[in-house]
Amino acid sequence: MPKIMRMQPRAMKNDSRPRILSHFIPPTLCHHLVLVMRDMTDLSSRLYCVIVLFSLCETKTYSLVSYTCTTASTRTLTDSERSSSESISIFEEMENRLSSLERKLRTVEQPVWQISLREEDWEICAEGPCKCVPEVKSVSCWRYDLLDLPSSQLVPADVLKLDLGSNRLSILHRDTFKNMTQLYHLDLSSNLIEHLASNLLLPLHGVANVRLSNNLLKEIPRNQFIGLTNLRILDLSSNKLRSLPGDLFLSNKLLALLDLSSNHISSLSPSIFRGLGNLEELLLSKNRLIRLPIPIFQDTINLRRLALEENRVKELPNGILRNLTSLKELDMRDNRLTDISKGLFSALVQLELLEISSNRISRIDTRAFLSMTALRELRLGHNHIKYLPPGLFNNSMSLQRLILYGNRIEILIRGVFRGLSNVTSLFLQSNRLRVVQSGVFEDTPRLQKLQLESNDISFLPAGSLDAILMIQQIRLNRNPWHCDCRASYIVSWLRRRFASFMNLTNSLQIQQALILTGNWSIWEFGAGATCRGPRILDGQSLLRLTFHELCEGQWASMKGIVPRLPLDVLMPFITSREVRKDTILT
Repeated sequence: MPKIMRMQPRAMKNDSRPRILSHFIPPTLCHHLVLVMRDMTDLSSRLYCVIVLFSLCETKTYSLVSYTCTTASTRTLTDSERSSSESISIFEEMENRLSSLERKLRTVEQPVWQISLREEDWEICAEGPCKCVPEVKSVSCWRYDLLDLPSSQLVPADVLKLDLGSNRLSILHRDTFKNMTQLYHLDLSSNLIEHLASNLLLPLHGVANVRLSNNLLKEIPRNQFIGLTNLRILDLSSNKLRSLPGDLFLSNKLLALLDLSSNHISSLSPSIFRGLGNLEELLLSKNRLIRLPIPIFQDTINLRRLALEENRVKELPNGILRNLTSLKELDMRDNRLTDISKGLFSALVQLELLEISSNRISRIDTRAFLSMTALRELRLGHNHIKYLPPGLFNNSMSLQRLILYGNRIEILIRGVFRGLSNVTSLFLQSNRLRVVQSGVFEDTPRLQKLQLESNDISFLPAGSLDAILMIQQIRLNRNPWHCDCRASYIVSWLRRRFASFMNLTNSLQIQQALILTGNWSIWEFGAGATCRGPRILDGQSLLRLTFHELCEGQWASMKGIVPRLPLDVLMPFITSREVRKDTILT
């Protein structure tokens, strides 16, 4: 075998294929090695040979080696009665390891700018391609379309703010931040960075804000943030991270905001947030989390906001939130939760917003929200809830917005909203509501916005809306309203609200106002509610119907309905601002 000639590593060309910078041997010998490797029968020996081949040969043999290894290993696995998918995964793993080795080598050979320890060199800094501002000790290369660090740029070591965002950097030399011990703000967001050299950020003892979002990072070295004792904001969102080393943030005890959203993280170590007692915001949304270990939030006692939306979490075990007594916002939207147990939220005494919409929740324990006395907004939309147990909101005096749309609720029984004395907005649209008991809204006297559209409601019992005197908007459209005498109550109520709002005093004014205001009035005072039947009134607006149309005619007698009801039954006395009781529906 010819003697291998060693040569110095050469600068890489811009190529999307994996490349290894190493030693070079003649192409004929590389080809010979490929042929020898192809005839090997042992898979592990062949894969080892491929690694050696990549390390020694020019990268132009890459496609040939890739083809040979894949076909040969597949053939061997078939002979051994193994699946072809396993062979592909082995080859991919080998390829990933080679790519990782290549990235590490590139961190040594990448261009690096000049770093000056002299304060007077700020004038020279301004002569480089990047923008230097000596007054605030800032260097900005933002949106310079950089592929590498500009070697002609001089950066003073006492720089406080360094912006390299929105470029095309794929790798950084390990000495990029050497001696920058005073740097406070570092922005590397919106680049193509795939790998961080070990200890790349180690010199940044004073850094408080690091942005690495919107890159291509798949892993973070275990020691990457060691020594960054002043770090307060760390943004790692929108990368390709699959996992994180345990105790990764152990040195960052002052960290207040940690953004790990929009990655590929499927699991987290129980100790990943150990020591983060000052953490206030933790963003884990848009990952692939299936479950969370119980001790994971053990040290985050000052957490104010926890975002876990758009994951795959099936359950939150009791006790996992017990130390989050300072939490004010919890977002679990778009996961796979199926039930809410009584003790799950018991420690969240300061929680103000709970978002658990778009899950698969079908059961909620009556005591689930008992200790959440500070809760102001509860979002339970788009779940599988069929029934609201009485007493569920008994201790929810602070609740102002309750969102229940998109569920499967069929009946609202009297007392179900007991405790909601301060609720102002109630969203019940897109359920399967067919029965609303009289008096159900007596427990919500401050209600201003009520959405009941897209249900199966054909009528509302007399007096059912009388308690909500502060109502400003009600939406009743897309329900199968049956416009017989039973609809007299809702029509009368809608007209009274409309007359009061418009300060009208007689029926003629009401009719004229309805014509002039058109759809605007309908949207605010009935929201386009129309009759589903009987056929003679099909499609007519409830708000525009008169007493005569509702309770007289051939269809009424066919139904056996008494054609007229006393007006004092249909409509209680109206204040002086509103229309006289004997003219409201005539």
